[in-house]
Amino acid sequence: MKQLSSPLPVDSALSDIVTKDISDLPLRKLEPGECQTLQKKRCTLCHASRVNYDDETRRKEHSLRTWWNTVSIECPIDSIVHSPRGRRYRTVSKRKAFLVNRRFSLGLIGVDDETSKNFPLTVNDCVIEPADHGAVYRVLQEYLQRKEHLSLAEEFNYVIVKGDTTGIAVILNMNHFSSANRKEVNHLSKFLTAHVPSIRGVFVFIDEERSRYYLSDRRRSSDGKRKPVQKIFGLDKLMHTVGTEKFLYSPLSFSQTNHSILESFVTTVKSLLALENTDHLTDLYCGYGLFSLSCAGSADRVTGIELSRSSISDAIENAKRNKISNCRFYAENITFESLKKHFITRLTSRTNGTTAKFILDPPRNGTADGVIELLASQRPSRVIHIFCNPDIITKELLRWKKSGYI
Repeated sequence: MKQLSSPLPVDSALSDIVTKDISDLPLRKLEPGECQTLQKKRCTLCHASRVNYDDETRRKEHSLRTWWNTVSIECPIDSIVHSPRGRRYRTVSKRKAFLVNRRFSLGLIGVDDETSKNFPLTVNDCVIEPADHGAVYRVLQEYLQRKEHLSLAEEFNYVIVKGDTTGIAVILNMNHFSSANRKEVNHLSKFLTAHVPSIRGVFVFIDEERSRYYLSDRRRSSDGKRKPVQKIFGLDKLMHTVGTEKFLYSPLSFSQTNHSILESFVTTVKSLLALENTDHLTDLYCGYGLFSLSCAGSADRVTGIELSRSSISDAIENAKRNKISNCRFYAENITFESLKKHFITRLTSRTNGTTAKFILDPPRNGTADGVIELLASQRPSRVIHIFCNPDIITKELLRWKKSGYI
């Protein structure tokens, strides 16, 4: 990382610049049902309803460079890498279940500016999702809107779809699932799979608290005995391939939202890390081992750390499946305290001349207090920090700068 010439303005928001740059483009013509509600109201939750993919990418390129200039970082940035699929790329989607006047609907979550209350945006054809995702939501909504299925519909919190053209998994996030309604759910599963042949698995995720988080394996049912996710139909896991490695992941494991770009993504990460056979690579927030296992052949050893136990289990199995023996994976919350207590000495030890390098791929809210500072204090030779929320980039980079990096 290069030295910064001036402080980073922490209030710079890339998303605001993108929205401003795209807002003056004329609205594109929509196909019937595309990016609009049943009342033909245009969805405004992303830019796909406004402009085509090429125009959106060109404007985002301009926005990115405008924003980069405001943060005064004296290093070049590359051009945006286009998605090989353009639109229809999203491999994880969700809908919230709503029951209004005893009528069930699955919707993207909008906010009424006048009431500040959530309401469903029932969009039949979202163009950033594969067509089969939309088919799942349409079939489920049709089934659960029937009067005889109202009691089952009342148990729904969310519906989540994972996967792409190679096969999808459907996760029914429900408030209650037991012998009392298992038969109903089995009937629903058979109806769904008969209408959407690409479904490879159907699961129930039990969330008795009806929490705002649509999928998390940190919770357990109130009796502490039942598993939070149960398979109803099909395969236990989904699969995708990156390079020569095959990755299987369970419904609860975090997966990147655009599989079509993963090979380019992994290649770029490996190039930037400039791995050597004396390096000890630590992959924080490692998920099911995508970066860890893809990079393992170029490093002396790799350590992956991740909060999700299901993801760590998948990572261990993926290492065995791909016959990779120099990786170790640990299920642990990534905080200053946990890293300092359990990991930091072994992650940065220079035994046998090894050097420390890090990958960070945290969730949208970024890293916990002290994590960046602790990692920087160990003087790793290279760090790659991946962001899924561009609006926290400046805040996180400022922490790296104050710790002597960039």
